[in-house]
Amino acid sequence: MKAEESKLSQVLTDGKIYKIPLYQRPYSWNEKHTQDLINDTYEAFQENQQEYFIGTIISIEKERDTRYDIVDGQQRLTTLTLMFSKLRDLIEDSAAKKVMQDRIMPVNVLTGEAEKPRLNIRLQDQRFFEKHILAVDKPEIPAELSEPQRNLINNSKEIESYLKDKSQNELKLYANYLLNNVYIVFVNTQSFASAYRLFNVLNARGLSLSNGDLLKNRLYELAGTNASSQGIIEDTWQELEEIITIANLDNFLGHFRTSIKGSKAQDDLFKEYEQILIGKDVDDFCSELIKAANNYKKIVTNDFPVTLKIYVSSLKRVSYDEWIPPVLAFLNSSDHNIDDKDFFELIEKITYQNWIRRLGGTKRNTVYYNVINDINSNRSKEDLFDTFKKHANNKEFIEVLNGDLYGMSYAKAVLLGIENTMQDSSVVKDYTGLISIEHILPQSIKDSYWTDRFDSEKHKMLVHRIGNLTLLSGKKNTKAQNYSFPKKKEIYNNLDKKVSFDLTKEVCSNSDWTEEKIYERQEKIIKHLREMWEIK
Repeated sequence: MKAEESKLSQVLTDGKIYKIPLYQRPYSWNEKHTQDLINDTYEAFQENQQEYFIGTIISIEKERDTRYDIVDGQQRLTTLTLMFSKLRDLIEDSAAKKVMQDRIMPVNVLTGEAEKPRLNIRLQDQRFFEKHILAVDKPEIPAELSEPQRNLINNSKEIESYLKDKSQNELKLYANYLLNNVYIVFVNTQSFASAYRLFNVLNARGLSLSNGDLLKNRLYELAGTNASSQGIIEDTWQELEEIITIANLDNFLGHFRTSIKGSKAQDDLFKEYEQILIGKDVDDFCSELIKAANNYKKIVTNDFPVTLKIYVSSLKRVSYDEWIPPVLAFLNSSDHNIDDKDFFELIEKITYQNWIRRLGGTKRNTVYYNVINDINSNRSKEDLFDTFKKHANNKEFIEVLNGDLYGMSYAKAVLLGIENTMQDSSVVKDYTGLISIEHILPQSIKDSYWTDRFDSEKHKMLVHRIGNLTLLSGKKNTKAQNYSFPKKKEIYNNLDKKVSFDLTKEVCSNSDWTEEKIYERQEKIIKHLREMWEIK
């Protein structure tokens, strides 16, 4: 292994070609990253700093002093290439233009044809990179772009926006500063194993290497020289990026790990996957990844038949997403011993029971781990039912709901759950915008309508109960505030024109709002919730 400080003019120079290996992530820097790099280097140029260091590049030397695979640093190196490309476009002096062109994609002076570019990014983006970034005469940008292609174009525009008002002299001096005063520590290794060790060490020190990067890297290591498996891995990652998106890949991998192991993580995510991969065929694992990714997307987008959609809509209102791995395990399982609707209904019931009972994460997850292990062990329908029943506590769940609901993290989700089941089973409501919880009997009683009907003790006992709560659209309603019930009904009906809640319509069907009405409604709602979420 060899490490040395190198000027950019020594990195982007004659005879040196850089390639982004298959196992690397695509170009993912956004405009903020690009702004930081160009701002920092331009400020260093203005301050006339003699040496400005911008990080490390780790490479594997594939051909002595000529060809290098970039293991770490591709985001920075690609963005630098964008900067030199844009300087080439903006500088008018032909000799200076040629200097910039030589740093990114030399042109044969005899034929006028472009030679090999200095940097070769991922195969699926390379042609786009050459045509729309490196070329002098660029064609029109296509309407449909992949995420890495959008990043290339957006960052190129960001650089142009920063530089376009600079004078020609400033542009040339800044270009010269980049080449001769900006330094990178160039680490050159001789083998994949050596680079891989350093890659992991850097990750352990908190640098921005994702678990997806490391897992892909590990799969390539396991595939070795098998060209067929290498191609499958590359195709798998391209498909994963399209299904999941790069930003959400690590989140998906976390849920997928849990859906396989059915236990608490004992190590960091990549180490957990190293254990999962022991004895696994690389090609088979890639197939499992794609199947799981498609199922994960179904969960996230709620792409299910209407009979299941209502349960997933309800689950997505929960303030944690620990329910996803057991659902993912169920969808990934090829042989179900339980009907889909029964399973989704049970997951929703146990999730709401444990949320409302305010169980800690460890206890909540114990239920999910047991369910996952039942599914992965192909246990019987009866065994799976027993697991859910074992962890249910119908009595405690109802006792909590019979107390004060307002102010609890689950209050709005419970009311929306009731709202959803007041429709025909073929209808699933989708709520957008702001929704607030409304006290029918107000939190502060000043109007004679309320003081005539409720003393302070009754008010305190009933005001936050579910029997006295409903839903309104928009922010917390200041218009309804402390008015009498007839006046509140007028306001509710007016707000109903924006968002229609059956719960609130039902309230408006009453001519009066009394202690008896609250108790009657409380009993009715609790009965409804028992039907929804008790596990019998």
